[in-house]
Amino acid sequence: MVELVRVVLAEFGLQFGTGASTDEQLFALPKSYQEHGGRFWVAERAGAVVGTCGLFPVDPSVFEVRKMYLLPAVRSLGVGRRLLDEAVAFARQQRARQLVLDTTEQMVRAIKFYEANGFVRDDAQKRGARCSRGYLRKLSAN
Repeated sequence: MVELVRVVLAEFGLQFGTGASTDEQLFALPKSYQEHGGRFWVAERAGAVVGTCGLFPVDPSVFEVRKMYLLPAVRSLGVGRRLLDEAVAFARQQRARQLVLDTTEQMVRAIKFYEANGFVRDDAQKRGARCSRGYLRKLSAN
């Protein structure tokens, strides 16, 4: 998982461990997410990890989508959508009212994906130093 994140970050001129304190949590999965009430999913293809998505509580009713990365070969194949669907279902089970995330301008396809899946720009959600945009998605009432 760490290697996948490194590869995707490098694709956009970013470096693992720089600008996001959450990178280090990948070394202690799943405990680093689960012990705080979050979850982390991976997508595999032919036995290899091709996608990741984490959900971490930042408030009792708000979860942050973290480390949602896909290898280029599986983008536009529905892998991201399946990962996000799992995250949304989990957040709803936890009675979350909102999902938040931050990303960077360079990840144009990711931004289009988030916006197509109900996220609206809200730069108050930026948490990582390497991120330039924040997003929020309200979840329907449980």
